Amino acid sequence: MNSTTRLQRIRLLYLAALFSSSLFILFWVTSVTAQDEETWQALDDMPVGKWEPGTVVLDDKLFIFGGYTLGVVSSKRAEIFDPYNNSWTSIQDLPSAITHMNTVLDGRTVWFAGGFKDGYKGHAIAEVWNYAVDLDRYIAAPLLPEPRAGGGLALIGRELHFFGGLMADRDTDSSDHWVLNLEDWAGGSATWTTAAPMPVPRNQFSTVVFDGKIYAIGGQFHHDSMQLDQPRVDIYDPQTNSWSSGPDLPKGHSHAEGATFVHDNQIYMIGGHTTPAGGSKSQDPDILKLARGGQWQVVGRLPMPLSSPAAAIIQDNLYVAGGASGGSTVVAGMWVRPAP
Repeated sequence: MNSTTRLQRIRLLYLAALFSSSLFILFWVTSVTAQDEETWQALDDMPVGKWEPGTVVLDDKLFIFGGYTLGVVSSKRAEIFDPYNNSWTSIQDLPSAITHMNTVLDGRTVWFAGGFKDGYKGHAIAEVWNYAVDLDRYIAAPLLPEPRAGGGLALIGRELHFFGGLMADRDTDSSDHWVLNLEDWAGGSATWTTAAPMPVPRNQFSTVVFDGKIYAIGGQFHHDSMQLDQPRVDIYDPQTNSWSSGPDLPKGHSHAEGATFVHDNQIYMIGGHTTPAGGSKSQDPDILKLARGGQWQVVGRLPMPLSSPAAAIIQDNLYVAGGASGGSTVVAGMWVRPAP
């Protein structure tokens, strides 16, 4: 066999191996997608479709506050989903029609701060409220030092942290980090104090408390002029009042605030907006998970790409409600599958 023939055979073997590898990858992706489609079960629609709401889980029920409804209209609606009988119950309306705010649970009290008020293009606010679940009542708390929307909210011990987000012009990202002592607030003399600023300010990032630290996950630069999704993860340590870098997301990502949570010592992030490297901004179909000391992994896909849905794992089932598809088209769908 001459050298030319041998080289031709090597090339053919290489192409055959490459073709087989491509077929395997295509088969794997198709299989994962098909498996996810078969796993999801559609439930009855939400009473009113919403996206960009605040969410918490209490008593194995999903609480949903505010968000946009059809026509990109901010809503005062608040409701509870009970997975045991797949029912929805309305609770007291929010004091204002708000979007772009995170919610955190403190015992049987739900806190939220800032946000955009009164529909698209609403104005940033400094309002801070808590909702007493057993009283079905909202109680005003000290205003943020300045109006903010799309910032992070987290509770560490008895201290409520607010950081990042958009300033009053709806486009400038803030690095400010403020802390409210809830023991002082209960005693009637609380004021917001400053803490270490967010190292890279941005908005519409996801926020969770994990291992006693605050994680600011993804987010975007700007809002009205442009929206540049980021893969960055920053971690705040209250013991040292300092920030460090966490494991980057596999792509630029934002708009999953109400669908990011901790379950079984892992962080989950469901759907959102994404901008893959070299790609354009779009709704995200992925379910991402981060284990302690690990890297982000794609562990499943939604029934459809969704921005800003409500999501939670309750009794080892993943529930996803609402969101937006195809830009800002509100979705009222509700789905469930075993937790991935």
